[in-house]
Amino acid sequence: MCESNVYIRKNDKEELVMENVAAIKPLGDGRFLLKGLLGDSTEIKGRLDDINLMAHKIIFV
Repeated sequence: MCESNVYIRKNDKEELVMENVAAIKPLGDGRFLLKGLLGDSTEIKGRLDDINLMAHKIIFV
């Protein structure tokens, strides 16, 4: 499986936004659409900071 968990880092703490994210689509203006493995989705605003595919972890700030 290739899905990852998405976090937002705030004040040096990582807050889980969504688990099992299968796709991320940039929407412009710093917004991203996260699409889950089961068809769920959520929109976040931030800047991509780190992608660690081995750890299945994507971090925005």
